[in-house]
Amino acid sequence: MYEAEVKDLSPEEAKKLHDQGVAFIDVREVEEYAQARIPGAGLVPLSEFMARYGEIPKDRPVVLYCRTGNRSWQAAAWLTAQGYGNVYNLEGGIVHWYRAGLPVDTSPVEVGYTATPYQEVGPHEAEKLLQEALVVDVREPWEYADGHVPGAVNIPLSSLPQRLKDLPKDRPILLVCNSGNRSGVAADFLVGQGFPGERVYNLEGGTYAWMGASLPIER
Repeated sequence: MYEAEVKDLSPEEAKKLHDQGVAFIDVREVEEYAQARIPGAGLVPLSEFMARYGEIPKDRPVVLYCRTGNRSWQAAAWLTAQGYGNVYNLEGGIVHWYRAGLPVDTSPVEVGYTATPYQEVGPHEAEKLLQEALVVDVREPWEYADGHVPGAVNIPLSSLPQRLKDLPKDRPILLVCNSGNRSGVAADFLVGQGFPGERVYNLEGGTYAWMGASLPIER
């Protein structure tokens, strides 16, 4: 995980920079960006970030954002590690920006935030679920052994269809992987198998975001 210190901005602080013409970069995927974006923001998806980060100006400030601030935190940490000096992360992402009454550009904003049938949570929201939820790490055993969310059980994504009987439908399930991608697939699969979407949670940003938030891991 990156050790670089990332500068977080509230929506109001970010709006001041936006009004000054500071560049905003959206690190979500294309389909998310198409549904709702901060006006004037460019797009460099996190999935393409290491190949394309050179498109981002190094000689002036830049604000990165995603849906909730986790993917953009990873991107901001990467840029800082590459020597970028004026990189900011929009804390809470476009969700907090929108909830603060700040402008978004595009088609129905609600569509972008309700597209998943399960619940997306950041690391601190996930931490609050630990006492009640069953935490399922869908990575491979060697990844799990390298460090996982405390109390998590390891059910690799490839084994999940055969292990459904081991999962409860009457309590929350928090799904985890490295970045939130495999666990998002798992969350979508569980909802499709009849698990209630309001009780299925995906840790956005995965263990990278969890450790980035200085939360403990088990080995």
